[in-house]
Amino acid sequence: MPRKGIPSFEELLNPLPIYSPKNWYYKLYSLFLRTIGMLSEGIKTGYTYGFDSGMIMNYAYQNTPRGKFYIGKLLDRAFLNQITCKAFRAIKEIQKDAIKNYLEERNRNPTFIVDLASGKADYIYDALLETKANVRVLLRDISETALRESRAIAEGLNLRDKISYDIGDALDTESLRRIPKPNLVIEVGLYGIIHDDELIRRHFFEVRDILNPEAILFNVQTYNPQMELIARVLKNSNGERCVWHLRPVEVVINWAERAGFKNPKVTMDPYGIYAVVMMRNSN
Repeated sequence: MPRKGIPSFEELLNPLPIYSPKNWYYKLYSLFLRTIGMLSEGIKTGYTYGFDSGMIMNYAYQNTPRGKFYIGKLLDRAFLNQITCKAFRAIKEIQKDAIKNYLEERNRNPTFIVDLASGKADYIYDALLETKANVRVLLRDISETALRESRAIAEGLNLRDKISYDIGDALDTESLRRIPKPNLVIEVGLYGIIHDDELIRRHFFEVRDILNPEAILFNVQTYNPQMELIARVLKNSNGERCVWHLRPVEVVINWAERAGFKNPKVTMDPYGIYAVVMMRNSN
């Protein structure tokens, strides 16, 4: 159930009536962002790659205002100060710590990590820089641009020898079959952009049956006071309305448990938007 004041996922899928004052408010908001707002590098990045893309998440992680002229940087600072961007930065730290803790548990045993929808994967790089673990990482994403930029970051951090890259769809069964068996599977920022519950449920079974990892790390967007603004004004990576699907974390954990994962460790960000979940394979 949506929280009070936030439309349901089904309501957000439907356009507002043309005569609705709210409809005209969001049209004017969209017009502003698509004109003057494009002076902000963050807003421009969102409309170029999608506000659901790894590119925009990594831009929020960097938290460095950029744009054309003074007004562009001012707008970018306002964009980066939105609660959604603050939540992105908070879960980056939570995810980084979860990866570090997992590597410490491995006690320097060789560890293979696969991120199925990585974007630039800044959180993984930060974790690797703060540990001496014996680790290899495969970063996969459908965006060649994101992987190219991620590779450049790895080279600058002298992490190139630990990382490999592959273009692939996290939800494609045959694509999953090409991946060597990992110890840890990561997929953060993925479930909220998937509208079909059954697709996520099936995906958990495929991760367990095909990859059979020791552990899985994911996040769930459970609440967002900006959900309607995002859905009515912003665009996703396909150029369509950016409608995210909020779900109770307990529901997603239940799907993972049915697939064979157990012992969920849940950490909420301080804004109550995202839950970061680490689960173990029941094998």
